[in-house]
Amino acid sequence: MKDLNAASLLGIDVSDMRLGDRMASVWWAQRRRLDEGQRFVAIDENRMLREGFSLSRFFPQTFVDLPPEQAARLPRWDQGKLWLTVTNVFAQTPLAGHFEHLPEAVLQRAETLRAGRSAPRVLIHQLNDAHYNRARNWHQDDADALTVELRALGLEPRLLNPVPGQFLGGYDEMLAQMLAADLFVGGDTGPSHLFAMLCPDKPQLAIYPDMGREERLYAALQRELGLPLAWDSRPKRPDLVLLTMRRSHRWVRHRWYVRPFHVGRFDAHEAAGLALQALQALDAPPPRA
Repeated sequence: MKDLNAASLLGIDVSDMRLGDRMASVWWAQRRRLDEGQRFVAIDENRMLREGFSLSRFFPQTFVDLPPEQAARLPRWDQGKLWLTVTNVFAQTPLAGHFEHLPEAVLQRAETLRAGRSAPRVLIHQLNDAHYNRARNWHQDDADALTVELRALGLEPRLLNPVPGQFLGGYDEMLAQMLAADLFVGGDTGPSHLFAMLCPDKPQLAIYPDMGREERLYAALQRELGLPLAWDSRPKRPDLVLLTMRRSHRWVRHRWYVRPFHVGRFDAHEAAGLALQALQALDAPPPRA
């Protein structure tokens, strides 16, 4: 730390950020480092994640560690309304981000997983556990239908969270599973944004609802800030393959009564077709006949 000038650092409090918000912040911070030489210190009391996710561990060129008492005295980086502002920054510089360091154990585990596959592997994260927005959810039965479609195409599907809310191991195992995959399918949740930073050279299919509600919600702030583009929480990579779910209603039990919610209707056949096209476009190994 002796070669760092603390006066040149900015602190960013990620304590109340989910994983996806952290990745959006990392993308923007990384761009500022590359464009302006700026570096950051993550102030993290980890109030949102079940497991700590150290930004300085995976992004050591952009984020540095400081003792908490020193970090508390740093000037803070005001990111505004994160997804609204990052969307407009990304439009000006539409480049994927990248991990700056991966532990050797993660790389070795990924190599072991790659050696065990028999066909192009599609890693799927289904959103049964994304209760913060029901319109973004696609459920266990949707994921099961997608795995059937993918197997019929000769691909090897694997669920990242076969039990809702529980990943296959911790974050290191998640990273290894992603590195071993040929394509990732996910929605508006942390692992999708993580994959966009970790594997920018691999295809990614994003399953999203229509974002009109968010666009309307933040329209006044967008105009106030003079930003040309509306809210967009998709992963920040220019080659993202997007499937927008058709808008429909689903009756959902809420406490002691049942009420309709606006949801996106998932089409497993359409998703599988887009996944295959994305793999073929990348010249991935051909599926089995």
